[in-house]
Amino acid sequence: MKEFMKSCLSLNEYRISALIIGYFITLLTTMYQYIQTGTVDQNVQNILLTFIYIVGGIQVSNHIKEYAMTKSNNETIKSQESSSSENK
Repeated sequence: MKEFMKSCLSLNEYRISALIIGYFITLLTTMYQYIQTGTVDQNVQNILLTFIYIVGGIQVSNHIKEYAMTKSNNETIKSQESSSSENK
């Protein structure tokens, strides 16, 4: 099963999937605790929020990285085109 997951997902997706699995395990544990005691511990609430912030932060950083890479590639192509047209 582990090899199947590694072959299907890239390294970043594998890490995010592990975080999401951890989030759902914590969520299920929290739901069970709420059913048994009627309250949710503040520490568990903080852990759940931390999971959400981590996944959101990873997604935002990936989008910023893709934007920066695209912009850098476009500038490189433009500079190569201008230098080749000057040499002619």
